[in-house]
Amino acid sequence: MNLLIVFHSLYSLAGGVDNRISQLEIELSKKFNTELLLFKNKIDLPHTGKVSIIEAISVPEFILKNKHKYFLLSYLYGFIIFLVRIFKTRKFLKTKKFDTILAVDDYFALICIISSIGLNVKIICSVRNNWDYLYNNTMIHLLPDFIYKRVLPKLMNKYVKNVHCVCDELAILLKQNYKIENTVSIYNVFDIENIRKKGNENLELDIPYFINIGHFNKQKNQKDIILAYKYLKDTYNIKEKLIFIGDGYLINECKALVSEFQLNEDILFRGKQKNPYKYLNNAKLYISSSLYEGLPAVFVESLILGVPIVSYKFKTGSSELCNNLTNANYIELAEKVYSVCNNESLQEESIALGNEIINKRFDSNIILKEWLKIL
Repeated sequence: MNLLIVFHSLYSLAGGVDNRISQLEIELSKKFNTELLLFKNKIDLPHTGKVSIIEAISVPEFILKNKHKYFLLSYLYGFIIFLVRIFKTRKFLKTKKFDTILAVDDYFALICIISSIGLNVKIICSVRNNWDYLYNNTMIHLLPDFIYKRVLPKLMNKYVKNVHCVCDELAILLKQNYKIENTVSIYNVFDIENIRKKGNENLELDIPYFINIGHFNKQKNQKDIILAYKYLKDTYNIKEKLIFIGDGYLINECKALVSEFQLNEDILFRGKQKNPYKYLNNAKLYISSSLYEGLPAVFVESLILGVPIVSYKFKTGSSELCNNLTNANYIELAEKVYSVCNNESLQEESIALGNEIINKRFDSNIILKEWLKIL
C-alpha cells in the first residue's frame, strides 16, 4: 500500500509533533510504501520515505506580528495561501497513486480533504490539540475559527475514514462538542531507547533544579511557573533552580518578569536545545502550567526518564499521564511542587505510575498494530 503523510516540516527544533511524525513514519514504513509531503523545507529528523515539498507565498512579517490589527488583510493572505496550497496539492496528488493519505494537524487536514475530492483516495486525519481553546480568535494559519470549528467537522464526517486523536479525552471532546463520530484514539510513538540514551549524555550542570520545556506562548503559560517559583522562594526559601528550555514570542516578557523579581541567578533560560533530554533527565521535577494541550509529548518523555510531573489539570491529556495535578492557580501549583519535591513516597508513586503507563500505552508494537487497523 502506498501511504502519503502530509505535514508542515520534519525539523527537530520546531516542536514535539515533528519528532512524533518522524518516528511514526519510520514505524509505518516497515509495513507500507511511505512518502512525505511537507510545506516547509526544514528537514533534519530521520525518515525513510521520499520527501516532496510544496512551498507557498510568504507572509510579510508586519502582518504576522499584527494579524489581529490588520485582520482583513491577514485573512486575505491566509485564504490566498490556503487556496494555492490546495491547488498545488491536488496537482501533486494527480501525478501519484496513493491508497491512503495521513494528514497531520487540522490545517493540513483541510488541504488534503479538499484537494483529494474525487480522486478515490482514503483520508485519515490526525488531530493533536484541543479545539475549544486552540481556535479562540487565534487566527491559526490566518484563517477564521469557523473554518476549523464548523467547516472541518462537516468535511471530516463526509470524506474522512477515521479521525485520529492522540488521547482518549480528545476523542471524547471531538465527539461531544463537534459531533465527529469517526474518531479513534492512538497514542504517539516514542523512541524510548533513544530518549533514554540521550538523557544519559553528560550535562555540565551540578545543581538541583526544576524544568519546563516548550514554546513561550499563551497556551504554555510559563508566567505562572515563574510566579509559583517566586512564591516558593519567598515562602520556603527553596534551593532548587528553575530551568526553561525553548523560545517563543512571550519569552522576553517572562525574562522581564524574572528580572523584576530579581531571580536572574535562580531562573535560567537555556533556549532551544538539540538534546533537551539530558536536561530533563537530571531534573528533580517537570513543571507544567499549560492551559490546554492535545497530549503533551514532554509528559511522556518525563515518564520515560522517570521524572515526576507536577501540572495544572488541563484538557486534554493531563489526567491520562499525571497524578500530581492542581487547578490553574500558581499558588496551588507551588504548594504541589513543594509537597512532591519533599516527599519521596510521592515521587516513587509518580515514577511507578509512569513506568506502568509507558509499558501499557506506549509500546511501539501495540501502537503500530492500532495504526494498521485504520490504515
